[in-house]
Amino acid sequence: MRLSFAAIALAGTALSNPLPQSDVSVPTPTTLVKDALWIRGVTAPNYHKYLQTKPANVPGVAILESHTTAGQFAIEGGQLVNKVSNPPLYMWVEEPTDKANPPRTLSTWFNTTKSPFGTFAWQGDTLVWTVASVKRQNAAAWLVCAKQQLYVNTGAYAYQTPSGCSDHTIHYYNDKTANN
Repeated sequence: MRLSFAAIALAGTALSNPLPQSDVSVPTPTTLVKDALWIRGVTAPNYHKYLQTKPANVPGVAILESHTTAGQFAIEGGQLVNKVSNPPLYMWVEEPTDKANPPRTLSTWFNTTKSPFGTFAWQGDTLVWTVASVKRQNAAAWLVCAKQQLYVNTGAYAYQTPSGCSDHTIHYYNDKTANN
């Protein structure tokens, strides 16, 4: 199953270092570690669902899920880094073949190597992702689709949302513990 996930997650993306095949997760600390932030949805149907992988803290698809397994993150040099995984995990965004006409959804996942495509930043407490070669109406627009998978939304926020997906912005939260 892990092998088929990697093939799907990396479709359309050149990746010289494929995802490791480990399913052994690193326990998620229940209190926020130094210099890290929780990242979560703030609207239904993903109110207080947190950014993570499943299993927790290993390379895999980026999802929004329970506060009990939430990852803890920082932005370092434009990279979104999971601060509690060992080794650190970096969020990747699918690089479309046709950047002038990208698909509505760009897959996201975590890998042990830095992503060469795009830059993460904060706009206030909102997570944004940008890259000059892909024009987006809203750098803070994300989609959560089947199996809670997180995608970059290349279209308009809350307009012609793909079937089975919901529009979201995702935000950092810096309280000591993640809450439901």
